[in-house]
Amino acid sequence: MLVNHERRLLNKAAEARDYRISIRRRPDDSWPGDHSRLTALESLGHLERIDRLEGADDAHTTWQLTKAGLNQLESLGPGGQ
Repeated sequence: MLVNHERRLLNKAAEARDYRISIRRRPDDSWPGDHSRLTALESLGHLERIDRLEGADDAHTTWQLTKAGLNQLESLGPGGQ
């Protein structure tokens, strides 16, 4: 099954009360695969990075859904593309 990561991540942000999505760095200092996907959505203007904490024990990054991201999510429709 092909996963549409763009739709999944934009939906996750849209469903959050504050339209935000965060990701934590792993204990081995690597980022999960969604980090690069979220960064790509940021470069398209669909998300805006609002917080980045590089602390040793609690490194995370937070993005907020933009108006362009909401428009993109609507254009993807409920099930296809």
